[in-house]
Amino acid sequence: MTPEMTIGVVVFAGMIFMVLLGIPIFVSMLVGSFVGFIAIGGLKMMIVQFTTAPFSLGANYTYAVLPLFMLVGSLASVTGIAQGAFDSMQKWLGRVRGGLLYSVVCANALFGACSGISVAGNVVFSRLAVPQLERQGYDRSLSYGTVTGAGVLSSLIPPSIPIILWCLITNMSIGNTLMYGLSAGLIMVVLLCLFIFVYSLIRPNKVPSTRSMPKVPFVEKVKSLRYVVPILLVFALIIGGAVWGWFPSTVGGAVAVFALLIFALIKGVPVKEIGNCIWDAAVMNAGMFPIIMAGTIFSRFISLTGLADGAARLIADANLPPMLVFTLVIIFYLICGCVMDIPSIIIITVPVFFPLLTSLGFNEYILCVMLVFMSDVAGMTPPIGMNVFAVSNALKVRPMEIFKGCVPFFILDVVCVYIMAIFPQVVEFLPKLMGIS
Repeated sequence: MTPEMTIGVVVFAGMIFMVLLGIPIFVSMLVGSFVGFIAIGGLKMMIVQFTTAPFSLGANYTYAVLPLFMLVGSLASVTGIAQGAFDSMQKWLGRVRGGLLYSVVCANALFGACSGISVAGNVVFSRLAVPQLERQGYDRSLSYGTVTGAGVLSSLIPPSIPIILWCLITNMSIGNTLMYGLSAGLIMVVLLCLFIFVYSLIRPNKVPSTRSMPKVPFVEKVKSLRYVVPILLVFALIIGGAVWGWFPSTVGGAVAVFALLIFALIKGVPVKEIGNCIWDAAVMNAGMFPIIMAGTIFSRFISLTGLADGAARLIADANLPPMLVFTLVIIFYLICGCVMDIPSIIIITVPVFFPLLTSLGFNEYILCVMLVFMSDVAGMTPPIGMNVFAVSNALKVRPMEIFKGCVPFFILDVVCVYIMAIFPQVVEFLPKLMGIS
């Protein structure tokens, strides 16, 4: 191990230790980078890195895509898109046993096509679905688990903010990666619905009969699809522009915002509420940008030490099976999820684990999707569990009640990640169908 790699290991371990002590993520990374650059190249190298990185990042137009997609999610919430999607799914699936649970999953997938972040879906559907689930007699733990578990679909369904963030860090194609995310998201929708179906058969007492539910005429079901049209149009704008070359992927957020602003005005959303959405998106971006800036500086330091390349060579010499290495990375992600949010996990881990796993033969697009998904799934783990606490705050219930309901969904998500890792063809099918290699 070279002296630079030794410094890299010590600084990385120190940064993780500071995070565990409760020091903010961006401060921990900046302190680690500060010490590391001085140790490797002296004061001059530290000054150069700490002056050039923030400027180049702030002047990079590409990063404008983040606040724009955050604004898309905020506007989608106030325009009633989530309510419309849930009502439509309920009309189609309400009389099926477990129909409300299926509705939560499908509506979350549709809402994810606008929101881009799982916490938004967790909060919205906690308020929309849980009261109805309780009135109809669904098991409370199962209801909490479904709402929380379905929320992670937003980390896969375009325009996934975590996937976009990953692409910005690694310079991967945003449009292509989002298509892989869509493919994985559709797989997860099927698996979640299949789990609910099997659960309804095994534990029928937890899922009430739907015989007493009023029958919805077919014509009314068809009419309800009009509520889904706005979501599909926004989705087509985002994906169409990125994949088929209508406009660059960095412009997709701006086009979607423009479309939703028009829709909001047509729906009669007060201008003040639209202004609040813009402010919320700006505040969210302001909270994320210091982490991105610190993560960029920290990534430069890790790259300079050669830590990722050294770890790859070490593992290659040890002849460890790729799946064992992948498992160790997954465990690390789950540990990080106990104390960190998704952007922090991605920014800290990408410089080390992404080149390591790609060198072992993993497809970079599928790897991005899997690790982004695990970052979100880790949000269902105690003691922090950002997704769980979002549902807990929305419903005013104890987090441990929700953690209990999340256990089977957590296991299902981990199994799904391994299915994607072992059989990447299931994720590659849709992108290849659309001509993406």
